[in-house]
Amino acid sequence: MQVLVAYESRGGGTRRAAEAVADAVRARGSEVTLKALKDTTAEDVERSDAIALGTWVEGLIFFKVGPAKAALAGVKRLPVLGGKPVAVFCTYGFSPRATLATLRQSLEAKGANVVAENASPRSHPDRGADELAKRLCASAEES
Repeated sequence: MQVLVAYESRGGGTRRAAEAVADAVRARGSEVTLKALKDTTAEDVERSDAIALGTWVEGLIFFKVGPAKAALAGVKRLPVLGGKPVAVFCTYGFSPRATLATLRQSLEAKGANVVAENASPRSHPDRGADELAKRLCASAEES
């Protein structure tokens, strides 16, 4: 199975979370393509059996909190996902608030089947990566 792990990272925390997800997917015997979302191509998406997509949380603690604008723009550039299993994750400093729901809705609008979500604090970006990878891989194998 081929899994694409794409991420939008500003300070490196989300990149570390993406690396943890990629390592957990590899540990389950799958091949992984790990890329910044801005560098992800339609071909990367098309050759993948499943996708994990992550972002950092931007906003002003209580106001306008959500996925990084660059992550939402990256999702818009993706081709139609045709029911492909997708996991979403984010890293946050204070609170993820509606970040995962917004990201999930954006991907579902592209035809994704969102099967797992995880929010991890910036101080522990790898928290939850193994469970996210487990759920994503199990869903991809069922497809």
